[in-house]
Amino acid sequence: MMINPLELAAKRTLAKIIEAEESLKPLYLQPDRAVFLAANAGIILKVYDEGRTLEKEYETAQKAAARGVPISEVLLFDATQPAVFAMKQVIGKPLSSEDKAAGREAGMYIERFHSIETAPPFSGGQMKWDEFILWWATLEIGRVERLDIFTSSEIARLKHTFHKSTLSLADRPIVLLHGDLQAEHILIDSETQKVLAFLDFADAQPGDPLLDIAIVSLWDTSLADILLEGYTGIENDEQTQELLWHYRLLRLLGEVPWLLNRGFKEYAEKDIKAMKDILQRKG
Repeated sequence: MMINPLELAAKRTLAKIIEAEESLKPLYLQPDRAVFLAANAGIILKVYDEGRTLEKEYETAQKAAARGVPISEVLLFDATQPAVFAMKQVIGKPLSSEDKAAGREAGMYIERFHSIETAPPFSGGQMKWDEFILWWATLEIGRVERLDIFTSSEIARLKHTFHKSTLSLADRPIVLLHGDLQAEHILIDSETQKVLAFLDFADAQPGDPLLDIAIVSLWDTSLADILLEGYTGIENDEQTQELLWHYRLLRLLGEVPWLLNRGFKEYAEKDIKAMKDILQRKG
């Protein structure tokens, strides 16, 4: 039986860390990337065909640790293609609004991460945040429009919503974002209410700090208020709350085509319902 080349790469790297041979459990598997667990050794191995992404994650993780942000222990970055990033497994619970002390601590750590130096251009090449957001929203609206999953009226409301909301984005602060700060990427000890580790820095990029807060509170909106108690540099006012909803809508909009293209129909349908609920809330 032929072994997946991504698994072969993971085994290659694991052999550089431990002597004993060990089977790998796939945690995530796509044609161009995968995540494996060596359970006995407690090692996570991320494998990407596109090695620069993992190299950036490796570099960003080191910068985060230097700022005092807890991360998984880095074991090795193996640049041989396919590239592999190996780290110690962290066993913990994803952060939620039930974890108020841990949430405030996480807010403090997010603010520390956001202090890492960065500057535009943004991922679309723009130098201004409002121009980037409008470009991104227009791109994603075009994608969902071609999928024929929204009515023409809903598409029109999406376009209007993002054109209107970009007026308030011109003067937003720009920091280094985690970029994919799902609750599962902040692991805590539920008993001690301490943050154990922030995970997965592959999407780090410059942007408005509220985008990270919006993503981590996407399905648990009460978490945003708790995080902002620990994040002292952002005032939790009406404008902040409105921007959080704006960024949540944008996150969902970007997720839907990605999920459908990879066969995750159930998750995409959940996103579509949430988008329609936000549009209805905005009137």
